[in-house]
Amino acid sequence: MPNIKPVLPASELRKHVATVHVSGELSLLERKIVNVLLLNAFDELLTKKTHKLPVGILCTMLGFDSKNTDALKRALLKVMSTPISFDLLHEGGKSDWDASPLIGYAGIKNGVCSYEYSDWLAKKLANPDIYTLININVQRQFSGGYALALYENCLRFKRTGSTGWISVDTWRRLLGADASMYDEFKHFSSEVIKKAVQEINQVSNIIVTPEYKREARRVVQIRFLVEDNPQRSVYDGSEDEDQRVIRESDAFTRLTALGIGDRLAISWIQQEPERALKTAIYVEERARKKQIKGSAGGYARTVFEKGSDIGMTQVDGEQVRKKKEASAEREKERAREDAADAKAKQTTAAVKALSLDERRALAEAYLADGGRGKTYQQETATFKDAVERTAFTAWLRATISSRANARA
Repeated sequence: MPNIKPVLPASELRKHVATVHVSGELSLLERKIVNVLLLNAFDELLTKKTHKLPVGILCTMLGFDSKNTDALKRALLKVMSTPISFDLLHEGGKSDWDASPLIGYAGIKNGVCSYEYSDWLAKKLANPDIYTLININVQRQFSGGYALALYENCLRFKRTGSTGWISVDTWRRLLGADASMYDEFKHFSSEVIKKAVQEINQVSNIIVTPEYKREARRVVQIRFLVEDNPQRSVYDGSEDEDQRVIRESDAFTRLTALGIGDRLAISWIQQEPERALKTAIYVEERARKKQIKGSAGGYARTVFEKGSDIGMTQVDGEQVRKKKEASAEREKERAREDAADAKAKQTTAAVKALSLDERRALAEAYLADGGRGKTYQQETATFKDAVERTAFTAWLRATISSRANARA
C-alpha cells in the first residue's frame, strides 16, 4: 500500500524527535521559531528549496512583538548555528550518528522571512519515522524555555504513559540546563524541573508527574508520567471550531481550488480574512483571462505576500471606507501601545532611581496600606518571599505611575 500521510489541522506539526531532543540548546523564542518555520514548510519540504513566511504572520504565530526585528534576527542566527544530533537518546539502541544545522539559510526582505533546509534534513523532516505532534496554539501559551522543552520531550510518550527512566545528565542536555549551578540536583530540581512541570500542567494539554530513582540517596534518573489534561479543550480545542468554520468559508474553498495548501490558506484567513478572499477573487479573474504565467497557487502567494492593494477598482466605496477606518484604528492602537511602552519604561527607570530611604518609605507605606510583609527586611527595603516581593513591586509601579500622571 502507498504511504499516505494524514492531513493535519493547520495548528499541528509532526516534528521529528531528533529536532525535539536537540532543541534544549535553544531559548523559548528560538524553539518556537523552529516549530513555526517547519509547520509553514512541511507540505513543501520535498518540492521547494526556499520557503517564505511574512514576518507579521511569523510573529503572530510566535506570540512575539513584530517590531522587534533585531531580536528575531538574533534568534534566527542561533537556530542556523544549532546542530541536530540524531543519536541523543540512542533510539532503538542504534549506534549510527548524523548531524545537521536546523536551517541552512535565513533572510528577511520586504517584510518576508525566507529560509532553507539542507536536502538531507528536508527528507528527514518530511517523513519522520518517529515524531511528536506539536500544537502551535498550545506552544503560544508557554513563557518558559525549560517548560516548552520538557513539554516537547514528554508529549510523544502520552500514549505509553511514561518517558521511561532517563539519566539526570541527559535530561539536563535535553532541557538546556547546562549552567554550573545545576550540577547540584537540588537546584536543577527546584529551578528547572518543578517550575517546568508546574507550567506544563497549567497551560498545556498534558499533565506530567516526575518520579525519581536514587542510588545511595543520590538521584540518578528521572522519568515523567504523562497523561491527557482533562482541561485540554481550554488550550487546544477552541481552535478546532475556528478552523472548522474557516474550512467551510468561501475564501478557503477558493484558495485551495487555486492550489494553496490547507495550512497556508487557514493561516492567511486567520491573519487577514478580507485580503485572503480578495486575493482568491483577483487571481481567479486573472486566471480566467489567462493572464497568469505558471501556477495560480504560486501567483496567489506572490499577490498575498507582497502586501499591495488587490483589485481596488473592483471594491466599492463602502469597502474602501471600512478599510481606511480599520487602518486608522490600527494606527491609533499602535500609538496607544507605543505610549504604554514608553510609560512602562519611564516607570521602570523611576523605580531603579529610588534611593534606599525612598524605597524604605514606600515599603512602609505599602505595609501600612495592608500589604503582606512577613518577610520584609527593613535594612534593605526588600521582601525575601517571591510572592510578597512580586505584590510589592506591582504596588510600587502603580504608585509611581500614578504620581507621574498627577504631576503631568
